[in-house]
Amino acid sequence: MTTTAKERTRIVDGAALPATGIYDFDPGHTTVAFEGRHLVITRVRGRFLEFSGALHVAERPEASFAELAIRADSLVSGLKDRDDHLRSPDFLDTPRYPMITFRSTSIVHVTGDHWRATGDLSIRGVTRPIDVVIEFDGAVLDPWGNEKIGFSVHGDFNREDFGLTWNMLMEGGGLVASKRIQVDIDVEATRRSG
Repeated sequence: MTTTAKERTRIVDGAALPATGIYDFDPGHTTVAFEGRHLVITRVRGRFLEFSGALHVAERPEASFAELAIRADSLVSGLKDRDDHLRSPDFLDTPRYPMITFRSTSIVHVTGDHWRATGDLSIRGVTRPIDVVIEFDGAVLDPWGNEKIGFSVHGDFNREDFGLTWNMLMEGGGLVASKRIQVDIDVEATRRSG
């Protein structure tokens, strides 16, 4: 049986949504990125290379949830010394806390293709709720017959809430490393068969 474009999405209360089911993140076409400020004036970007995740789409959109597990030591930011420092006890302490996890606990429609989710973020053994904005980017059938969806997630949090408190004051004011960290996740996910 061939799935039509109409069956891959559905309209609920005026919002386009993926068909119900479980969608596994495709790690080769998904980016889990972060950004912070260095010396107040510069944005430093990085990403995690090893992770797994899934979006569980329920009949009622508000019953849907997402989960993400990230290997903390898989981070790369383009500078080995910085990456080693971020993996150290000053920051993520990856030997003691190898995983970063997120699981959404609620989702509400905002407008159009935009949703807001609250979920539990766990870093370095500390779990706290954070809010993220989700944009549904559509659903397609790839050339190999796989049902794919795309969505983008954006949020930020105060790293000190998770015990990531290392910093230095600069002469004249300001901090070497920003307290707030921005998260940007661009997901391509494949609908699980069965």
